[in-house]
Amino acid sequence: MERHLTVSGFVVHESRVALHWHRKIGAWLPAGGHIEPGEDPVEATLREVREEFAIEAAALALAPRVAYEGGPAQLEPPHTILVCQLKEEHEHVDLVYFCRLVEGYPGRSYDAENPVVWFDAAMLAQGEAPVASTGRGAALPSDVRALGLEALRLAATAAVAREPEAAP
Repeated sequence: MERHLTVSGFVVHESRVALHWHRKIGAWLPAGGHIEPGEDPVEATLREVREEFAIEAAALALAPRVAYEGGPAQLEPPHTILVCQLKEEHEHVDLVYFCRLVEGYPGRSYDAENPVVWFDAAMLAQGEAPVASTGRGAALPSDVRALGLEALRLAATAAVAREPEAAP
């Protein structure tokens, strides 16, 4: 079995998550791709977001850190890890990160006929979106729908946790 480590980044902004039509795979997907030599998974995710969507993002913190001084740095863990079988003897082990937009909204896709589309929860729940190049609807993969909705939920929770408390 040949396995490659890959990453995916679900970028959230104003209660919407960015996806693009991936012509080679024929599906709505977040930004993502292979981890390059010398990159850690978070660096790879943010690079893929930058390359595929022309936006800057930051990984959402999903887990508390263990406090200590000295020793190795701690990376943000992925939200989940998927095993994607592409062919009988080829898999991608995909580390999935949730991110927030830092700058560049709305971004653009490297494929001009299929721009970055920002899906809200209702659009994700609907489960289908038109493809610009064909005008026909295409189903969202079930994992993309579920993870997109979870990214929206967690981003909203994280935003509330960062707001300052009101003075008494």
